Amino acid sequence: MTRDTYAKEVKRCAEAALYRNESAMCPHEGCSERLNVVRQTMLSTRSLFCPVHGLIFQEQEIEPFSKLDWDTASQRATPWTDDEEEEGEVLEENYN
Repeated sequence: MTRDTYAKEVKRCAEAALYRNESAMCPHEGCSERLNVVRQTMLSTRSLFCPVHGLIFQEQEIEPFSKLDWDTASQRATPWTDDEEEEGEVLEENYN
């Protein structure tokens, strides 16, 4: 089985199991194990596991940055101060 063929089989299995709620079989050649859908609560993603081969596919979040709080992030950032600028000038004078 080529890499492309395997990737197509994994995609087909993932679509069947995760989106059509069908039971999917392992895409590896000669493996007739049924894939288990596991939902991870911490990352809220779903994965397909084969009892023999382990992790087959893991769903990715569509918008990973949509949950970031940009407003409070700017408040937590340390502003640039004049002291840091003066230290940089002193270092440059020492090297000249």
